[in-house]
Amino acid sequence: MAELVCLPGLLCEAEVFAPLQAALDRPARVIALPRGDDFDTMVDSLAPQIPEGTTLLGMSMGSYLALAIARRHPGKVGALILVGTNAAADTPDAAAQRGKVARWAAREGMEALATIIADTMLSPARRDDATLRDTIRRMAVAQGIERFTDHQTALAARPDQSDGLDAIACPVLVITGSADTVTPPAAGRAVADGVADGRAVELDGVGHMAVLEAPEAVAALIHDFQTMPARPKDTTQ
Repeated sequence: MAELVCLPGLLCEAEVFAPLQAALDRPARVIALPRGDDFDTMVDSLAPQIPEGTTLLGMSMGSYLALAIARRHPGKVGALILVGTNAAADTPDAAAQRGKVARWAAREGMEALATIIADTMLSPARRDDATLRDTIRRMAVAQGIERFTDHQTALAARPDQSDGLDAIACPVLVITGSADTVTPPAAGRAVADGVADGRAVELDGVGHMAVLEAPEAVAALIHDFQTMPARPKDTTQ
């Protein structure tokens, strides 16, 4: 079976995949996102670290990068798993908001930012989960304001990938939480519909951090995807 390689999201350390790794039936390798404020340069930096034929899993920002890697380096990716994804670029307002948030975080500190992130990323049912909130806080502090600001700049100027989805020939599984307000289910379905062999799965009641909130469900979907690639295109869990 192909190696499973994982790309984390914005403000996430390898720790974000720890619950998923514990639920998987085989080990996975996590590649940290590179420093820098240019999206295309980040893609070019990550691609050489990925073996040919890899099953590439990206969450959030990692999913945007994984999409670009699959488009530009098709031999690298044998299968693609995207958790909380969106092929569209930021709108001008959304791009400007990223800059505002980065400046606010520079004034208020990463602990304050982590509180906002937890409230935004977690589903309403899990926002009071002290363990999840502490994980988010710990990762945000470890990432730091400079990396956060650089990555926000890269995301704000990232290209729209919607028109290039049909060039992705490998099987693609898109996983989105029904309570994800960052990358709503419709955005994930659009990615699955745009590729040649895609399917979208919606996890009921889960927010943007599906790998933290529902690691067992995500692990089961990964297993099914790799062993039974002919799953229905759209399902609800």
